[in-house]
Amino acid sequence: MDKLTRLKKAKTIPFINTADTGAKSWARIGKSTIFDLTLNANIVTSDFIEDDMPTDDVTYYKPTLPQELQTNKGDPAFDFIYNMFKTLPTGEDIKKEVLIVFAGAGDTYDAWLANCSVILKDFNTVDEKILFDLNFNKITSGTVTLADGVPTFTESSVS
Repeated sequence: MDKLTRLKKAKTIPFINTADTGAKSWARIGKSTIFDLTLNANIVTSDFIEDDMPTDDVTYYKPTLPQELQTNKGDPAFDFIYNMFKTLPTGEDIKKEVLIVFAGAGDTYDAWLANCSVILKDFNTVDEKILFDLNFNKITSGTVTLADGVPTFTESSVS
């Protein structure tokens, strides 16, 4: 039997692009206490007359990733989200690039580069957390290499 390897939480890394234009500036969302990437499958059920039971199909996924980021001024991810909270953006201004780096071994990791809507929820100074959801709009699969904690994304080629 092959040896099992447990995927560790510190190796599955969400980043948010904090640059408005030009070169990407990836800030790690690291001081969060939750990581629950929910796929939210859209299920269509068909009850064909030839079958005894209905058949389910998935037409698309609409992933969401809720976050509760610790309120640490000077943390680039917190400062970026906190500024959004103070300015209350709407429309296109809530759409940000997010990079999810999945746990793995070696130098190259599977990853998603995604356009996400940042949905601001709560700013709780008692618990010292700012809560928001990342609602995925478009996902590009690829790989990431990390150099000194800075990710470089390469889109997967279609075969």
